[in-house]
Amino acid sequence: MNTRNLPVGFLLLSSLCAVFGIVGCSKQEPAATTPVSSTAPQASQPAAAAASVPAAAAPVAAPVAAPVSPGTVMGSAQYNNDPNLRCDLLEVKRVSGGALLVRWRIVYAAGAPQSTGLVAGAALKPIHYDFDWPQLYYTDPAENKKYAFLTDSENSRVLDVWYGDLPPGEQRLDWAKFPAPPATSTKVTIYIPKFAPFEDTPVS
Repeated sequence: MNTRNLPVGFLLLSSLCAVFGIVGCSKQEPAATTPVSSTAPQASQPAAAAASVPAAAAPVAAPVAAPVSPGTVMGSAQYNNDPNLRCDLLEVKRVSGGALLVRWRIVYAAGAPQSTGLVAGAALKPIHYDFDWPQLYYTDPAENKKYAFLTDSENSRVLDVWYGDLPPGEQRLDWAKFPAPPATSTKVTIYIPKFAPFEDTPVS
C-alpha cells in the first residue's frame, strides 16, 4: 500500500488496530432483534372473541291452542229429578230447508261423595234420564205457536237425542231439527224434557 499520501492520524490509528486487535475498529451491522410481547399469541384471540358472542336463542315452540268446546253455552238448567245433572243449550240457528237446528248437551257434573244421611261416604251413582217425545219442542212468542221436531218421509224423527243412565263426570251431545219460525221471529223458547225452559233464546 502506498502510505506516503495518507494523513499521520490515520496511520497511527491503523497501527494501533494491528497491535491490539481491536475489533471495534471495523463497522458492523447490529443483529436484528424481535421485540418481546407480553401479550398472548394472536392465535388465541379469535377463540376469546368467539366466546364473547352470545349463543343463538333456542327456537320458541308455537303456543298450543286450547281445546275448542262444542259450542258457546247460551244457557244452563238443572234436571228436575237431580241437581247434579244439567242441560247446556249450545246453539239455535236457521239452516237450509226452512229448518231450525237446536243443539244442547246433558252433563253429569260429578261432585264429592255424599257426606250426610244413610248413604254417607257412598260414591256417586249414574243418573237415569228419560222423557216422552212430546216434551221436546219450542214456542215462538211472537206468533204464539208451538213447533214439534221434524220427521222425514218415513216418519222417522230428524234428531239425535240421548236418554239412559249417565255416569258421573260424563256428558252427551244432542240435536234436533224443527220447522223454522217466520223471519220476523228473532227469539224463541226452547223446551228440553225435564229441564226448565230456555226463555227468549236468540235465533241466529
